[in-house]
Amino acid sequence: MKTKLFALSVLSVACCAAQAQSSVTLYGAVDSYVEVASAGNGNVTRVSSGGMMGSRFGFRGSEDLGGGLKANFVLEAGFLTDTGAGTGTATVPTSTVPTGSNYMFQRLATVGLSGSFGAVNIGRQYTPHFGAMAAFDPTGFTMSGALNYYAGPGAGINGGSLADATTRRDNSIQYTTPVMGGFKANIFYALGESTGVGQPKSTGNLFNISGQYNGSALAAQVSYLTEKTVYLIGNTDKYTDFSISYDFGFIKPSAIFVRRRGDMTGAPAIDAYQIGASAPVGVGKLIATYGQLKNKTTANADSKAFGIRYDYPLSKRTTLYGGATKISNNANAGYTISGGGGSSAGLALSSVGQSPSSIYAGIAHVF
Repeated sequence: MKTKLFALSVLSVACCAAQAQSSVTLYGAVDSYVEVASAGNGNVTRVSSGGMMGSRFGFRGSEDLGGGLKANFVLEAGFLTDTGAGTGTATVPTSTVPTGSNYMFQRLATVGLSGSFGAVNIGRQYTPHFGAMAAFDPTGFTMSGALNYYAGPGAGINGGSLADATTRRDNSIQYTTPVMGGFKANIFYALGESTGVGQPKSTGNLFNISGQYNGSALAAQVSYLTEKTVYLIGNTDKYTDFSISYDFGFIKPSAIFVRRRGDMTGAPAIDAYQIGASAPVGVGKLIATYGQLKNKTTANADSKAFGIRYDYPLSKRTTLYGGATKISNNANAGYTISGGGGSSAGLALSSVGQSPSSIYAGIAHVF
């Protein structure tokens, strides 16, 4: 009997140890807002999803392999709270190999290793280029974030965007260095997996390198990305961006600059910048941004945008928010307002050159 009890005790300890070495977490966010918006046909009132953050759910986990080495994975799917629909259907991008696939985990699907050497992740993941913009935008590239509206190509402007299909990429490998004195770097490579039929085999390939510094108050990041485009075979798009912020305590200003250039005639050539700030006001946070996009490929296709928002936390997990935002498009620009990637689509403009605006209020809950 004592032998059996001892064996059961050992088995119990072994099971507990195995559980302690591995962990899986379910997490997510649910975000809805109501807006009164205008896009050229008078005002419309609608319920939308993802004003402060894209609604999502996901699983992340890690296994302790010993010696400081861990295996990690993330699977993250998006959805729209106004309809319950998933956000996993791929759209035909302008600057990568189109797949037309349906994604179960459109936001993230990675597995990798981390340790004293840093981290390596493989799968579908964010590019450092997008991270260099979103991390320094006080809205996190959501409603009232000026540069957020310029991440997509818009209408009638020859693909004049800051991100196109470079926010996340399939078939990617990313190495992140350990933090050393506040500095870290990312090296990112994604395969277009072109067969080479009618186009070079490098078509769709993307390379991105970035460096970031995070101090007690000062933060900065620079990123350089190149992509062999499919919308213009033989062209290489080049994105350069620089972001900086400084936390004074009573206010945190930031600035972001992005340049996109192709090396063939007809490729988009744009410059854009945003200045913004966040400041504690009461128990919440006041956010303001202003940005401009200069389209050097299409004439009279520049745009300006501004936004203001107040985030009021009811708890650590639930936040009320509200704000106002407007875009001023030139005659050949067609940018519109939305919460960003994984959010409800922006209100369609009645025609290119219209200048949309929105007043909105919503609630976000994370779990």
